[in-house]
Amino acid sequence: MPLYRFPTESGYGPAASRPAASAVLARFDVLGLPRQGVSVRLEGEKLVLEGEVEDGATQERLVLAAGNLPGIAVVEDRLTPRHRPGLLASLGSFAQLPAGSASTAAAAEAVHAAQPEPEERFGGGGSLFHTVAPGETLESIAARHYGDARRAAAILEANQPMLQRASAVRAGLVLRLPEK
Repeated sequence: MPLYRFPTESGYGPAASRPAASAVLARFDVLGLPRQGVSVRLEGEKLVLEGEVEDGATQERLVLAAGNLPGIAVVEDRLTPRHRPGLLASLGSFAQLPAGSASTAAAAEAVHAAQPEPEERFGGGGSLFHTVAPGETLESIAARHYGDARRAAAILEANQPMLQRASAVRAGLVLRLPEK
């Protein structure tokens, strides 16, 4: 079960001590996130999410909605999506790769140019989780990850309902970056 670490001093909402499980569920309700069949349990500084959800995007939104609350340091994701892409859909994604990207020369070049990103990992739905650094905006994040600052709208959309406007982005928040 993946563990996701969050900066406890930042997040959505007023700074407070660690919220109760009922407050996390109430946050899901306020955001309109589906939580039927989802249980929330606090184990010290860790919040455990368990249950079955519709899909990977819902899974990621629940993890981020909980983890971005002030006072939550770690979220253990024990959620299971009902709908997962099948093998055929996964293999079909190779058709979307640019020409030559499957060659060993291109792969070697990409590996040598790769730089590990601090505090970033993939969510259960395949989105990249990105911790906002000081001075970053949705546009700068989109330019860095997609090569196109205009993709900021896609990041904003992927993080709704937790993030209502681009101006609400601040250092320490963890965002979903959808696949290219």
